Amino acid sequence: MVSAKLIRVGLVLTHGLAYCRGVLRGVKEFAETRPDWLLMPVPPESREICAVAKMKVSGVIAHVYTEELHRAVRALKKPWVNVAAVLAEPPAPRVGIDDRLVGALAAKHLLERGLSHFAFLGHGDHYYSVERERGFCEALATAGFSAAVFHEREGIRFDPVGRLWAFDSGIGRWLRELTKPLGVFAPNDIWGLHLTEVCRQMSLRVPDDVAIIGVDNDDLLCDLARPALSSIAIPSEKIGYAAATMLARLLAGRRVSRRPLVFPPLGVVSRRSSDVLAIDDADVVAAARFIREHGHRVLCVGDVLAAVPVSRRSLERRFRQHLGRSLLEEIRRAHVDRAKDLLAGSDLALHTIAQRAGFSDAKQFSIVFRQLTGTTPREFRHQIRSR
Repeated sequence: MVSAKLIRVGLVLTHGLAYCRGVLRGVKEFAETRPDWLLMPVPPESREICAVAKMKVSGVIAHVYTEELHRAVRALKKPWVNVAAVLAEPPAPRVGIDDRLVGALAAKHLLERGLSHFAFLGHGDHYYSVERERGFCEALATAGFSAAVFHEREGIRFDPVGRLWAFDSGIGRWLRELTKPLGVFAPNDIWGLHLTEVCRQMSLRVPDDVAIIGVDNDDLLCDLARPALSSIAIPSEKIGYAAATMLARLLAGRRVSRRPLVFPPLGVVSRRSSDVLAIDDADVVAAARFIREHGHRVLCVGDVLAAVPVSRRSLERRFRQHLGRSLLEEIRRAHVDRAKDLLAGSDLALHTIAQRAGFSDAKQFSIVFRQLTGTTPREFRHQIRSR
């Protein structure tokens, strides 16, 4: 039964962003336990936010990406929680993603492709972009590499609808001058999509010349890219649930930490834009491609050696030298990547997915999947598909 005293919660989020839609789903999940919560979607515009004051809003969850929005939300003088990291930590509780870990994961993904030349493009004055760049460059430095960096000119506002005008900002000329093959990290899928089109404009092949990975795993943007964009998945629904939990504490008069609550990324969803092996060893490339192409069936190292007839000792040594992992580890990675695609894109039962992803049984599937991703297949499906 609904309480006589309603708690009006303003939701200042951009519905066009997959991240924000995931946050909204998380808020809704929390609100199912609070029948007295009345959810009020509010467009992220100062005028609309000011109008909320007349509706006796109790608290706000907001994706604040400009100083103007920050001032408007703060002027309500109500408890609020921020779920954006565009501004450099406005004075409000925040829930979000560990952006340095995002950058480190992007570096790991591109390094695993055997690349030795890297680049980052983004914003030099947007907090999330700066942190993702830092995590990316730090991880590369640990591996003995560095990255070329391109920053959009200062003062450009974060644009949730994607008007980046990348074609006119010199990105193409910058890319053309960098050594190929090149691995590029874009701090979100909007940038990643623009980058694939810039490469087409400059006659640069993706992924052969330029391998690209973005962030957010926005299914529309990733599929719109040509070729489809690899991306780092974000636990946006968990962020939304945590933001609602934090707001509930504030509304109850309880204190919360001013230190941001951040979650690690879910992992990389690999697509064609980063499907490259930049290795000067034909046998290693042939072995890795055989494993990827046969990731749907049970494989053992002997199957790989039958397809690439060299000694096991030699191939194992060279494989580890170039890719930093063994043949068996690569086989398991291929099976898990195949399973991720099936978990995200089908309603198949877990035992069927295990069979179609090359695992001997569902138990082995669950054990290996958790070892490589840190989560169970069921949890991964829920987190990815809730978006």
